[in-house]
Order: sequence, then structure tokens, then C-alpha cells
Amino acid sequence: MLSAARTRIFTGGSRRNIGTIATALLSPRVAFVRHRSTICDTSYPFPLYFHLLPGRASHIHAPPSTSAASEPHASYALSFLSTFPKHNRQVIGYLSHNPSSTSDIQVRPNKFTENEAFNTVLHAVIQKNLDKDPLVKQVLQQQLEGWTHIADYRNPAPYGRIPLPEDIFGSVQIVEGVIQPSTYQRMPSHRIVSSNGLFQLSEYLHGALTHHLINL
Repeated sequence: MLSAARTRIFTGGSRRNIGTIATALLSPRVAFVRHRSTICDTSYPFPLYFHLLPGRASHIHAPPSTSAASEPHASYALSFLSTFPKHNRQVIGYLSHNPSSTSDIQVRPNKFTENEAFNTVLHAVIQKNLDKDPLVKQVLQQQLEGWTHIADYRNPAPYGRIPLPEDIFGSVQIVEGVIQPSTYQRMPSHRIVSSNGLFQLSEYLHGALTHHLINL
């Protein structure tokens, strides 16, 4: 839980004190709420935002809810950008949360719906930039030929072991110590959200992805 006793909501420039933790239970992942009810997840290694979807008037639409008709729910667009997404491709996926629940908003498989438009962007950025990633280059010190996996850092495999299929973004070929980006193959079994949480790129690839998303 937050150690601070208070938080604030910012909506269109106005703000309203919502009281103490006794009346508003928040997890460490909730750092602030501001215009368009944007929530920052501080537990993720990089800036991550939950954007409350305002309704059908928005250009960003969540998929139909699988919750029971009698169960209230709010839909959030998950994004690495602090501003409300301008394009569907900037949305990692969608989260469903019961607003009357005292539990925290969490990125879990049963509450998350993938966005294939984002997945396409993700793998295109990986393919374009993986040969410049310092961590990928370290592989060349141990492997001069063959195929190597581009692993998801949310659940690192023990040294010398192959990551789980859901934790492999894809594979790429190495020829005479040189990475061949054109040979990159996406792993169909990779999961954007697993029981270990949201996917995690290396710092270099995450920076490249965020830069690409900003400029869409």
C-alpha cells in the first residue's frame, strides 16, 4: 500500500482531494491519477500507464467485456505513453476492472485482452533494432553460428537454460558472428501478459519501441 496518506485526482485542470487511504485503497503501482483518469504503474521497470476509456465517443474502443452483465466494470487502455493514445497501435491491450472493487488494478491474463495491432508494431521494432541491442550483442561472444532466442526479461531463465515458450519474443539467425535481422521469426506462443505479468524488453529495445510509438 502507499505510505503517503493522500492522493489527488486531476480532471481537466481541476483537482479534488479524495481523502485518506482508509477511503481510497491504492497499491504501489498507482502513483497518480490525472487528466482522463490516467494511472501510472510504478511497479513496472519502465513508465506504464492505464488510460480510462471514456466510452463509445472515444476513437479507442475496448473489446466487449466478458464480465457478467450484472457486474460493473471499467475499461483501461494500457500504454507506455503518458498521453491518451492517438492510435490503436499505441495501445498494448485492454484491462477490465470492477470500479466497486477494493482490489488494485492489476495486469493479469484473466483481465487483459491483447491488441494484435500493437503486437505487429512490437515485433517490427524488435526485428529492426535487435542487432543494435548491447544485450543481444553479448550473445555473439558465445555463439557465432546458428539461431538464438530473443528472450522476455519478465521471467529470466536460469543460466544455460532455454526460456519458456511464452517468454520468447522470437528467434534470429547468426551467421559468422553477425546477427541477421531479416531472419527474425516471431514466436507464436509468446504471451504479452502471463502469470508473471506484462512482457519486458531490454532497456535498449524498450527505448526504441517507445520512440516508435511516440512518432506514430
